[in-house]
This record gives sequence, C-alpha cells and structure tokens, in this order.
Amino acid sequence: MSAIGQIPHRAEILSVSIGYPCVITTTAAHGYETFDFIRLTNLNGMMPAPQHGVDQLNGNKYRIIVTGTDTFKLQNPITFKDIDSTNFPPYTIGGNANLVENTFIFYGPPEE
Repeated sequence: MSAIGQIPHRAEILSVSIGYPCVITTTAAHGYETFDFIRLTNLNGMMPAPQHGVDQLNGNKYRIIVTGTDTFKLQNPITFKDIDSTNFPPYTIGGNANLVENTFIFYGPPEE
C-alpha cells in the first residue's frame, strides 16, 4: 500500500558549530544538494524540556552549501550570507534538518 502525500526528507543532526560560518554535521549522509533549503527543528531536545543551546537556529529556514556528505553550512535564505553563530550558546543534543520542498511530487495509490 502506498502512502499519499509528500515523502519527508530529514537528516538527524550530530553537531552544530559555533563560529563563522555555522556548519551542521549530520549523523549519516544527508543527501542534500548545494542551494537546497532546509528547516532546523527539535534542536537541543526541545521536547519536553529545552536545553537552551543554539535556540536562535531552531525552527528557521536556511539555504545550504554542501561541504561534505554529512556536513553543510547555513546561509540566510534571503541574502544568502553565511550564518554567524559565534555568539550563540553551544549545541547540546538532538535536532533534524528537514528539506523544504520547492517542487512537490505526490505519491498516491498506483493507477489501474
């Protein structure tokens, strides 16, 4: 049986650098491409109790520049300037990088 709707593309975050530029490292190959847009969610174990680290990044959308199979740097989605996380609290745990789809492929039941 086939699910109906967009299939999510998500990568689990291993670390977030504190510096310029801000670089995200994922737990496995992320499969993203340079100039993709992602949204960061659930950083630092936001549920049930926040840990108060890099909260400035949580829930926001970014353009990315891929720097490796498991790394990419964040850019402002409007100005395309690198994100400077130098003054952010350190990353502690958790989070996902979720691909923001600009084109949608909907999967549904197979045609008969």
